[in-house]
Amino acid sequence: DQYPVEKIQISSRLGSTQAVIPALQYDENPLRTSPEGSRWQRAKKPQLKVMLEQIRHVLRSHPEFGQRKLNVVDIGGGKGLLSNLLAETFGNDTVEVKVVDISRSATVNGMMRARRRGLQNIQYDALDATTLNVTGVDVVVALHACGALSDVALGHAVCQGAGFVICPCCFNSNPHLRVSMPVGENSHVDLVTAEEWLEVDPAQYGQLKRLAEIQGDINLASNAMSAICGLRAMAVDRLWHNSRFPEAELRISIKAFPIAFSTR
Repeated sequence: DQYPVEKIQISSRLGSTQAVIPALQYDENPLRTSPEGSRWQRAKKPQLKVMLEQIRHVLRSHPEFGQRKLNVVDIGGGKGLLSNLLAETFGNDTVEVKVVDISRSATVNGMMRARRRGLQNIQYDALDATTLNVTGVDVVVALHACGALSDVALGHAVCQGAGFVICPCCFNSNPHLRVSMPVGENSHVDLVTAEEWLEVDPAQYGQLKRLAEIQGDINLASNAMSAICGLRAMAVDRLWHNSRFPEAELRISIKAFPIAFSTR
């Protein structure tokens, strides 16, 4: 109840599910083209537009927005569908984007795409996000961060006192990953399990994750997903005072894509 799920409202036109976000102006060219009615047009493209709008709100809330270039890190950003679009949309004067992914082939693919578009404000690194140095990062983003990778992204945001926009996925994935957790007020960071970060019983949390992955009962799965997101929000709230910038205002909200775009 502390973190009610807000349903993202998407305008539609011509009876389609194309997202329309008037507050964010950008060239359509960065988004690839595909046949009307394809999964890209029905789901992936609207997801990217929604993520961009959420990121825009977080960027604009930064006290130094417009005064200097803000540093954004994309955790598990792969070939950069989100980050290349982010870098191009907001421009070289507004953001510097870093994409981190464990897959070298994905990061090479993303960098090639960025070069073809002439982007100068983005870089790719094939790294383990668990041990990423987030010093100087202003905003952490992740789209469909599988399993505990969402916790990794949130842990980095908390340690740095950075804004964040995280979209989870596949709740049972990546249980081996360790999460950065600030300890005390001296910027010390421990690497802990997702369960330790969330302060939950591992067996009970395992059951909750399995419920979130249930097929055929969308209401049950949605309730379990909301509970997991709520636990993550509580962890961020609980640990924020140990972040690098504890005086930064913290406002947490949980939002859900329309079911047509994603069940996550």
